[in-house]
Amino acid sequence: MNEQVWRTFKAVSEHQSITQAARFLNLSQSAVSQHIHQLEAEYGTALFIRTAHGVRLTVTGEIVYRYITHLLSLLEESRQQVQEQLEMSPPKLVIGASLTIAEYILPHALPRIDIPGGRQHVTVYMANSHDILDRVVNNDIDVGLIEAPIHDPKIVMRPFLEDRLKVVVSKDHPWTQLSDLTIDEFLQAPFIVREPGSGTRMVLEDALRQIGVPFSQLDIRFVLGTTQAIKAMIAQNMGISVLSPYTILPHEQHLFHLLSVKELALPRSLSLIHRHDLAHPAAKRLIRALFQLNWPELLVNPLA
Repeated sequence: MNEQVWRTFKAVSEHQSITQAARFLNLSQSAVSQHIHQLEAEYGTALFIRTAHGVRLTVTGEIVYRYITHLLSLLEESRQQVQEQLEMSPPKLVIGASLTIAEYILPHALPRIDIPGGRQHVTVYMANSHDILDRVVNNDIDVGLIEAPIHDPKIVMRPFLEDRLKVVVSKDHPWTQLSDLTIDEFLQAPFIVREPGSGTRMVLEDALRQIGVPFSQLDIRFVLGTTQAIKAMIAQNMGISVLSPYTILPHEQHLFHLLSVKELALPRSLSLIHRHDLAHPAAKRLIRALFQLNWPELLVNPLA
């Protein structure tokens, strides 16, 4: 039994005619008759008396009519209540972002999402790129923003910003007078690295692999879970690292010096990922904002 059967029964009861009910419901007469037969089979009794002038309700049909009318009224009321609640509550958007993007890139995009009425509930889930991919695939988050070139047939990946990682050292480091290093100098320095699965780490691992250098050859002293923690250690001359220039904020630029490694190419794309069936309107507005922003102007960094 379903709502359409109930509405068919109500229309036939009120029009006292299968033909007129069919016209009112925009259904065929045979479909209306089938619905009535289905309902009568459900109750195990005739609900209408057929006459030469149409149909009229039986005594049991009158009972069913009262209850179905009430049920349809309750159903409509429930829909109105749900719609009112949705209008009162801001729509929810769940974004997954790798740590670098969440802390240093996303804050530039969120204020520029075109939100009707200015109301939006946004949750940002921060994790490494692999975790974000898994959550997008499982539909736990609406949109993911990642640093690593991860591919999966279940998702769409679209680069929105080009980046180039740099070696970052303290302003008190002996290398502050240099603009680039040799790979040997780079490998001998005490190194601070992000955890496995981090997009920044994956780019470095891949770049070293391309020149035949194992990642294990780095002199790794610390493995830290956030860029902010790494910067704090670099500022204290506890080691060097490879980071995006976008992570060095204007008020921090007096603390750091950025270099390149001659033999090491460290370009990467920051990418948006989502499922093929994405339908969330706020997610689509975020996507438009990401591709319309003038990123070089927003993220200018004199050290880069």
